[in-house]
Formats: sequence, C-alpha cells, structure tokens
Amino acid sequence: MMKLIISLALLSQPTWALDIPLQLDQWQTLTYKSIPPNTTTQLEDSLVIDVSASASPLIYVLDSTQTIKYITVTGNAKGLPAIPNGLKQGDKGADDFPFRIGLVLAGDQTLGFAQKLIAADWIKTLFKLAPKGSGIDHVKFLNLKNSDASTSWQSRSHPSSKGLFQETIVGSIEDKQTFNLNHQLDEAAEVIALWISIDGDDTNSTYQLILNSISLN
Repeated sequence: MMKLIISLALLSQPTWALDIPLQLDQWQTLTYKSIPPNTTTQLEDSLVIDVSASASPLIYVLDSTQTIKYITVTGNAKGLPAIPNGLKQGDKGADDFPFRIGLVLAGDQTLGFAQKLIAADWIKTLFKLAPKGSGIDHVKFLNLKNSDASTSWQSRSHPSSKGLFQETIVGSIEDKQTFNLNHQLDEAAEVIALWISIDGDDTNSTYQLILNSISLN
C-alpha cells in the first residue's frame, strides 16, 4: 500500500520544468505614453525593478506555445505600494500590486485593420505576441498583494482592459522578505508569453522588487 501511495504522489507532481531566463536583454519592456517607466536592471541572474510612481510591463515570449499547469516565482521585496487610507488594494486610486504575472493565453482573437488604427499601444503589443496566423484569448494574471492590505475582490476582469486582463489574487508579499508564488492552475493553459506588471503609478509609490526565478511546469 505504501508503494502505491508514493507512486500516486509522484504522479501528481510536475514532470518537467521550463526555467525562464532572467536576462534583461531577453525581455521586452512596454511603456505607456502618460506613465513614467520603471527602472529595470540586471543583478547577476536576477532582475531588479525600481518603481517610482511608475509602470512598465516586462514581456517574455516563449519559443513556442507551451501547455502550463504550474507556475513558480521567487523574489524579494524592498517596500510595497502605499495604499491610501480608506481604500482597498486593487480599487480605483489603489490599483497597484507589487507583483502580477500574466499568462498570455493562445486563442483566436485578432485585431482587424480598423481596430489597429484606434487601439491603444498596449493592446497592439499584446496581439503582436501571438504567432503569425493565430491570436490570443486573454491574459490570466496571478496577483500578489501587500501582506497587510485588504481587497474588495478575489478575481475580476480588469475594468480598463476590455476583458483582455483577468486577475486573481493568489497570495501576498511582505516588505523586506523573500516571497514565493507557487500556483497550480485549475486547468492547463496554452501559453504563448509572460506579462509581468509591477506598478506604483496609481498610488505614487516608490519601492523595489527583485525577481530571482520563474519556472513553468
């Protein structure tokens, strides 16, 4: 009986891991017209993101579409978004999270010619991530909140994303501590890229986040 239990336990674990490189030259930086960008630097095999009332997503395109069930991220926090009194993290005026990692899911949505003319730059960038001849479905964000912050929602469609950004709060980060995001998706997802968002523009916050590892299973 013990052998059977051990075998079943092993079967429940990820059978392979895709370690995402944390070399800055392998990531794309997306900037917004009206928001100052973060400052991102390389520290050995880690990425250091300095936030100063700023936001600029980091995007990593996978070599090919991958079927993902688990995601693991490790890092360190030096400061956190400053949530104004009376507001809950994620609400208007406090919509900054110390870490969001988005899985860009393969799908059949594309931008037509007329849509490309009027779409915001970040939307056009998002759709360009899809391999030629295909499209996207949406971005599934896994959020880490401040450890001492309250929220008014657990999952939502981001109100400014036209349904393209779906968010779920899956854990928290404590200031001056190492964090570990270990998350199993409800269903395996076909992923074409990663979209990391670390921001302080909504709360005029200054802090630093260090990413040490990202692994997909």
